[in-house]
Amino acid sequence: MYQYLNSGLSNIWLKNGYKVHNTAYGEGISIDNLEDLHQSIAMTLICTPTKMTGDEFRFLRKELNLSQKKLANMMGVEDQTIANWEKKQPTSLAERTMRLISIAHYTDSGFKELVKALAELDRQEHEDLYFEESDNGWQTTAV
Repeated sequence: MYQYLNSGLSNIWLKNGYKVHNTAYGEGISIDNLEDLHQSIAMTLICTPTKMTGDEFRFLRKELNLSQKKLANMMGVEDQTIANWEKKQPTSLAERTMRLISIAHYTDSGFKELVKALAELDRQEHEDLYFEESDNGWQTTAV
């Protein structure tokens, strides 16, 4: 068996699906269908009813292709908060949010676009919003 440490997780072992190669620099490993392996790891982390570790949180963030800053923007926290969760352990709300974002990413292609859009949001103050009641209910309107 091969301990797959490149995932950033110390508890991932491969029974098969990899090849050992001798190189000029020593032993090398190639893994069959790496993308599928990572998705399988992610789905297992998402669906396992145990508390998520900081390393697992980081793995899922990276699988979503989000920087700490982009994930922080999505979750409405500072990027240092994400870093702290990854070093220690995410809060239960952060963990649940990450599970929801991740499962939707893998199961709903429309959600992938929403994740991308949310990741691009900047923290800006809204300008004043004006609403007007009409026959169709309340609607935004110009000043």
